[in-house]
Amino acid sequence: MSTVSLKEIAIDGLPATVHAGGQGDALLLVHGGWGGASMHWAPVWEQLADRFHVIAPDLPGVGRTDTPGLGSLAAYARWLERLLDSLGVSSAWCVGNSFGAGVISWFATQCSARCRGLVFVNGTPVPPLPRLVGWLGARPLPRQMLRALVRKQAYNPAILGRAYADPARAPAALRAIMEHGNPPQLDALLDAILQGGPRAPLGLKPLILWGEADRLAGSTARDARKLHDALPGSQLTFIPATGHMPQVENPEAFIDAVTRFIEARSAAARPRGLGGQAGAGA
Repeated sequence: MSTVSLKEIAIDGLPATVHAGGQGDALLLVHGGWGGASMHWAPVWEQLADRFHVIAPDLPGVGRTDTPGLGSLAAYARWLERLLDSLGVSSAWCVGNSFGAGVISWFATQCSARCRGLVFVNGTPVPPLPRLVGWLGARPLPRQMLRALVRKQAYNPAILGRAYADPARAPAALRAIMEHGNPPQLDALLDAILQGGPRAPLGLKPLILWGEADRLAGSTARDARKLHDALPGSQLTFIPATGHMPQVENPEAFIDAVTRFIEARSAAARPRGLGGQAGAGA
């Protein structure tokens, strides 16, 4: 029997879908810009639900394309906050793949008390951008040019050879999106990225979990090392022979790395008694 099931809820009066199940600490899984929660997390969420309360939403306009995109990473972060409210969850460990890393970095900045820790999976926080960039993105000709660039770099069948260590492992749903002449996720993704990321520094020390064979622009192993150097206290873990979605190519290694990180951080946060032993009630 499946532990993780699909739930239909409403957020801000609009329909929303979330895959949820399991018990334990809440684990919020935020997908990337190529598709929804199932494409990104189905290979791992059942096993993760043995240890955690898994929450994997379909982001409006990206994972659920029959609802409009939210226009900015900040708006997606607020949407996640309301999602947790609707599920009665006070705080969660946050895992974001690719575009999802930008969303959870905003969430951690805006809602720090609700984010217990961060895991960036082949994705980096989106930096602040000048207002001019967002303005240009709203003008017809510049937007058309930017849209064509994102289409070429992110929604192109040819990139699967750079995104995956073994392109044969790419989900069928992902192949269909790459071959789509006008991917429905593209505009929602573009709108959010053009607004830029948070200005406040991240206070949490994330796990940077990376598919080492990723050769996409901006998410190579070199980019992972640069991110690690820029975030003091962060932990960098490579998963060999995997690319942009390591949770798809090697689910076991991914689950092990996430679980070990959370268990270690949870143990470090417990009150300590005399002699270094856990205190009563820990």
